[in-house]
Amino acid sequence: MINKVILLGRLGRDPEIRELPNGKLVANVSLATSEVYNDRVTGERKENTEWHNLEMWDKHAETARQYLRKGSVLYVEGRIRTDKFKDLQTGEEKQRTKIRVMNMQMLGTGFSGASGGDNGGAFGNDFGQPQTGDPSTSESPDNDELPF
Repeated sequence: MINKVILLGRLGRDPEIRELPNGKLVANVSLATSEVYNDRVTGERKENTEWHNLEMWDKHAETARQYLRKGSVLYVEGRIRTDKFKDLQTGEEKQRTKIRVMNMQMLGTGFSGASGGDNGGAFGNDFGQPQTGDPSTSESPDNDELPF
């Protein structure tokens, strides 16, 4: 059986890092992915955003602590995990779905030192859009214009 998820999106908040009693690190992050389409009836441009809860362990959690911030562009590969728990106030059984990150790559500019270079790859600064021209002259997106 296969349980594999591939996501490319922007972080909605800074990572929440915890150190467990056994010394292991875990980071929790929310990642937004979006699709843009034209409404068939009105022709109006619409955008649908999905939010994904990511869980990173050990070296990925350490990388998240050092380099990831709200608005960072991140490519992740992982597995879907569903935690079941009992609500302490209502006693009701609930579940939460998350992505356990197995592999990740930071995209865009501003990550020199994480894995060498700007890590822009083929996606450049705008994820999903191929990079054209000289990457050293590409402009960085203005974080004030992020939808989060």
